Amino acid sequence: MGTVLVVDDNVDTCKVLSKFLARGGHHTICATNVPAAMLKLIDNDRPLPDLVITDLMMPGQSGIDLVKEIRATRRTRDLPVIVYSAVSEHRYVDQAMSAGATDYWLKGSIHPADLQTRIAAFLPNGAGWAAPIRVDPIHAF
Repeated sequence: MGTVLVVDDNVDTCKVLSKFLARGGHHTICATNVPAAMLKLIDNDRPLPDLVITDLMMPGQSGIDLVKEIRATRRTRDLPVIVYSAVSEHRYVDQAMSAGATDYWLKGSIHPADLQTRIAAFLPNGAGWAAPIRVDPIHAF
């Protein structure tokens, strides 16, 4: 099991994802914006999470901005980052992936029962990082 940082300006989304992740034995940390997420990530007194799941559209800075900051920071640059968004336009998917996102998941396209399997693909195992499940979020479901 792992620790997942969930970043979403909608507190209800953070709660729902946290509940699903807890069912799988994962610990979650929530942040409602990019600066709060980065404070949690750069705090050397706190262990890094195993995975970051971020919304795309947030006030101020976006999930793409968060991906860029994570990739530009030595301590966090290798963290897997999933952009989890209701936005299905290819240009946003391309921007997120070009910024360094590990994957892009479309909200509503992933059945809650599948969430644990998809999350597990990004958590460390005995052989290192598992290969991500990369699907076209626009046409997958």
